[in-house]
Parts: sequence; C-alpha cells; structure tokens
Amino acid sequence: MKILLRQFISRGPTTFALLISSFAANVLALVPAIFVILVLNRYVTFGVDATLITLATAACVAIIFEFLFRRFRYRTAAELDFDGHNELNSRMFTRASRSKLGLVGQIPIATFRGVFGCVEQLRAAYSPSSVCVFLDAPFALLFLFALYLICPPICLITVVVIGTLSIVIILQLNTRRQIGRNINKTAALKAQLASNAIDTPETLRVFDLGGFLQNKWEKVCGALDALQYRLLDRQDHTQSLIKAFTGILTVAVITAGAVLVVDGQLDIGEMIGANILAARAMAPVIAVCQQTESWIRAEQANKTIDDFNRIPFERVEGSAFEKYSGQLEFRDLTFNYPAKETPVIEKLNLSLMPGEVLCVTGANGSGKTTLAKLITGLLDPNEGYVSVDGVNLKQLSLKWWRKQIIYLPQEPKFLEGSIRENFLAVDGTLSDDRIREVLADVGLDQEIDKSVGGLEQVINTMGSSLSLGVRRRLALARALINQGEIAILDEPTEGIDAKGAESVYQIMSDLSKSGKTLIICAHDTAVLNGAHHVLDLDDGSQSMMRTVSN
Repeated sequence: MKILLRQFISRGPTTFALLISSFAANVLALVPAIFVILVLNRYVTFGVDATLITLATAACVAIIFEFLFRRFRYRTAAELDFDGHNELNSRMFTRASRSKLGLVGQIPIATFRGVFGCVEQLRAAYSPSSVCVFLDAPFALLFLFALYLICPPICLITVVVIGTLSIVIILQLNTRRQIGRNINKTAALKAQLASNAIDTPETLRVFDLGGFLQNKWEKVCGALDALQYRLLDRQDHTQSLIKAFTGILTVAVITAGAVLVVDGQLDIGEMIGANILAARAMAPVIAVCQQTESWIRAEQANKTIDDFNRIPFERVEGSAFEKYSGQLEFRDLTFNYPAKETPVIEKLNLSLMPGEVLCVTGANGSGKTTLAKLITGLLDPNEGYVSVDGVNLKQLSLKWWRKQIIYLPQEPKFLEGSIRENFLAVDGTLSDDRIREVLADVGLDQEIDKSVGGLEQVINTMGSSLSLGVRRRLALARALINQGEIAILDEPTEGIDAKGAESVYQIMSDLSKSGKTLIICAHDTAVLNGAHHVLDLDDGSQSMMRTVSN
C-alpha cells in the first residue's frame, strides 16, 4: 500500500485524473438507489408514465456515464508505472547477469529464481484493477453519508456490520500470511527436487536414487497439498463470512426499515434505497480487505527485490589499453570463500611475460579454477591484486579486458539455442564460414555437419546433453572467437578422446607460437612438459613457481 501512495504522490496529474474519475463514477453509482426511491415514491404513487420514462432515461444515462468513467479510470491506472514495474523484468535480468559472481553465487538457486517470481507478484498486486479497488474504498463514506441522510439508524447498523466484518477479515489475514510463507518455502523445496530429477538423470539411475528422491518428493508434495488445502479452506471461510455478513446486513436493514416504515418514519422506497446503499457501502470495504493480503505479499516481494538490488554490479567503467602485450602479474594475491576458514589462494606472487606458458596444477579444490576466475574478473581478491601490463585490474574496464581473453571454463555451459546462435552471441558479425573454421580447429566440423540441423542444432539444458569432450571442444571453439592476447584454459583436455586431444594440443601450440600468453590449469603431462613455468597450488606457500627448461 505504501508503494501505491508513493506513486500517487509522485504522479500528480495522473492521480488527479484518477480521483476525479473515481469521484464521478461513485457519485453516479448513487443513481440506482435514488431511482428506486423516486419510482416507488413518485411513479407508483401517482402513476404518471412520463415521470417513469424520465427517471428511467436519466438512470440509464447515469449508468452509461458511470461505465465510461470507470473505463477511463482503469486505462489511466494502467499507465502508472509502480516503481518501474513495466521495466522490472528487464532490470532484474540485467541485475542477475551483471552482478558480481562471488556474491550472486552465495544465493540459493531456488531463492534466485524466486526473485523473478517477485516481479510477477508486484505486477499482480498493483494491477489496474487493484488500483481501482484502492481508489473506491474511501467512497464507501459517500454511500454511508447518503444513507445517513435517508435514515441515521440504518446507517449506524451498516457501519457496525461493515466494521465487524473488516476486523474479522483482517484477523484472518495473519493466519493466511503465515500459511503463504510456508507454501513458498515448501514450493521452493519441491522445485529443487524437480531440478534434481531433471539435471542429474544419470546419477539417479546409476546409483538407484530414484526411490530416495521419490520419498522426499511425496513428503514435500503431501506437505504442500496440506498447506494449499489450509489456505483454500481459509479463503473459502473468508468468502463464506462475507456472504453471511452480506445477508446479515440485508436482514438487519430490511428489519429496521420495516419497523420504521410501520412507525411512519420511513417509506417503502427509502427502505429499499437504503438497502441498496448499504450494500454499495459494504462492497468496496470488502474488496480492500481481500486485496490487503496481496499488498502485504507485494511489500514482502518488494523487500526481496530491494535486497537483491543491493548486490553490486560488476565494474563497467575503467581504462583500456590500445594494445595489450600479454603481460600478467599477481601481487600478494589472496582469496577466501565465505564458507571456508582458510584462504584458497594466499599471498600469491607471480609474473608472466608476454608469450610465456604457465601450467597451474594441484589437487581438486586447491584453487586452479578460482585463480582463473580471479584473472577474468569473475571474482575479486580479498587482498592483493592482478596486474595487467603494470596496471591494477580493478582500474580496467572488464568489458575491454574480457575481449583480450580466450577463456575456456572448467564446466562449459551454453545458451539455450542453436550452435550458430551461441557463436553469434559472442560476435554478431560472424559468418557461417568463420564458425565452421573454428569448429574445424577443434575437430568438430565434420561432427556438426553430420548432425541433424548442422549449425542449427539446438543446444538444450546448457549443453549438458552433449558429451563432456564435445562440450569442452565446442566451448574452446567459442573462446577462440575473441582472438585475445592471453588464453586461460581450465582443464582443456579433460574428458576428450585422443583424437580430440590432438586438436586441442595443436591449438595450444599455435597460440603459443603466435605469441599469446597461456595459463593452463591441468594435470596433463603433455601440457606440463610444454610449459615455461609450473605453479603447483598444492605447495604450502602457494607462491613457488618453478621454471621448466624446454
């Protein structure tokens, strides 16, 4: 609700138009009650047809204008952009794709995906219809005032019934809110289990984990069904209460009205008109009470989005060299993951001249991939820095820097789309001949051409359906598009057969001969023997680099 108020304050002309149209529509909504009173008191009493025609015509005109004002108000409300909701999806995707990887990686996947669901919650909560509900609420006082002018006792009865119902509904909201939170948590767990079934099919089958996962799935589904039943039961309870109170209001108004009619303090027309006004006064109050739950969820969703927006973007601004030589240096480089007690890399000092080849080796978890991510700027060091041609990497534009890198990650992933689209995403000017050229360099040209679709072959599930060897070589071909001065290759021959490995060795040899600086994370003996320097991260100091005599 705070978001609604802020938006109304910031959009003065639009807010004024909404208030005027709301006032006009609600004033015209008084006409049916007035029509009933006048017909029963004038036409029924005197039987003048011209009076009935005049009253009916006026009432129809008023109803038409009420409709037009409400439509105008809806379309005006649709123009409001609550906290940039019209662009929120785009902004959230930008935030997800450009935020610092080290911080984004700490967010659970289910929570991360839930951020995008928050956008839809906001859009639903602040839809034009909900805005109109909010605007109609104060005009319940208009109907109560009209009712007071007709009959103060009936007005008092209406106020008591509406107030009691509002209190009951608001009290029920607290229970429903807690159930809703539990549903969100359980639904996230269900989504996680579904991801396990989809993303790890081999593991489930080979280790016979289907039964274990099935049991967890059934428990979670059972818990979710129970929670949803409770929520639906509460919602039905609220709806039943609304109908019951609506009936009570009608009975109370008619009963009191009948007594007053018999006493001569009220006539039949006024009694029926009062009943209509009482119902109209109750309707917007009920609508706001029902909408309140949605606004509460929206406030929570907005808080989640605000928290997500606090994650800083990767650096965009920075310097750039006209020509990068390929020189790289680490100075007291230290990095530690939040969940680890000791640094993965500590006080690393290393210097590479242009054209040199460094092989980084070490056990799993020793920091090879972490070092590659520090060089590419995907992670920021806790201490020390990476120097590029004598300049701290933090002072350089990451967009420029990554154009200087030929990067093969340890776990290659691809965009959902065709092979051609994945290459064009890197460089939109690529021709099919150029794509086939780099595919030939990694020994995949014939395999791609023989496959169904060729370059149009669709890569699903980020490439996990491809064999590791094909996926790694395809990622290497994509990396070669950059033609940078430094190549960072993380386990380039892992999972590749002998024939494919020959293509990779040839690429590394060609890169070295062309003067590129190579940093290769590998245990491969052939790579170790061909390196100028070897950095063993299993060494305690993590700063010892030995030079290989070639």
